Amino acid sequence: MNSTGYGVIGAVVKGSLLTLALFFLSRTIPLLGAIAAALIPFPCIYYSLKSAARVTGFAIVLLMVLFLALVSQDSLLPYLVSSVAISLLLPEFLVRGKGSTRALLCTVGLNVLLLAVLAGFAVAVFNIDVDARMRSIIHDSVVTVGETYRQSGLSGQELQALKDGLQPLEKLLAKLYPSCIILLFVVMAGINLLLLKKVSGSLGRDISFGIFSQYRNPDYLIWLVILAGFTLLTDSVMLTNIALNILVVLYFLYFVQGLAIIVWYATKKNLPRVLQGIFYVVLALQPLLTAVVAVFGLADLWVDIRAQKKIENL
Repeated sequence: MNSTGYGVIGAVVKGSLLTLALFFLSRTIPLLGAIAAALIPFPCIYYSLKSAARVTGFAIVLLMVLFLALVSQDSLLPYLVSSVAISLLLPEFLVRGKGSTRALLCTVGLNVLLLAVLAGFAVAVFNIDVDARMRSIIHDSVVTVGETYRQSGLSGQELQALKDGLQPLEKLLAKLYPSCIILLFVVMAGINLLLLKKVSGSLGRDISFGIFSQYRNPDYLIWLVILAGFTLLTDSVMLTNIALNILVVLYFLYFVQGLAIIVWYATKKNLPRVLQGIFYVVLALQPLLTAVVAVFGLADLWVDIRAQKKIENL
């Protein structure tokens, strides 16, 4: 076997072991578990690009599927839904020169399509009420959160306030879980893309990542915002729920555009990293601030904040 073959085998072995390590980490450590779960596709993405062989990614995914089928069947479906598309499609689109933004959007789009096909298959073949299942999962999760706080020693008044807050949250999540799943895919793909950019120098190949501070949503999305907004005025529960989910996704996209504007401004003005760090901490602690950032992103459609000013010759 030639050296290329050995390289592919080594990449498959290392990628599979790292994927398994992230999987076990996601199941055992509560705080780091969520981050580890988001990074499960990364070894497959990295070694697929580094080995320059598509078979590397497919082999890593196949080994992971076989392992979960034998050891942890309950984790197989979540892995297929959340990680397989990102593991295989993201490096494929990057290799094809789509750029980081298009690669991310295409990956998420096909991931959502895969999920829709699986849901349709579950309904048609097994007669499963997917919506009822999702609402049951949300209810169980909210109950688990409430039980965790009850065991933490909260007073009766504090527990009542917690209960009053969790009930409307459960109702809201029951309406918005489709958009939350889409955003979960976006965040997962984005985290893996950011990490890949950090280690891109070790790939041995040129990958176009683009510049985040120049990110801009297509102008036509504003019409989708207007259409979804007017749909909320209808009496149809189904249509209003669809409109709400669309608006949540669009809100996130304009928040990302607003964040890109802030990064552009911070770079242009050479703001100290300490101030930038303080802003991001405040942004994480105060979710309402995301609305201000999203407004900046929406306003960029008309103001074009990042446009270069022309200096006229007098």
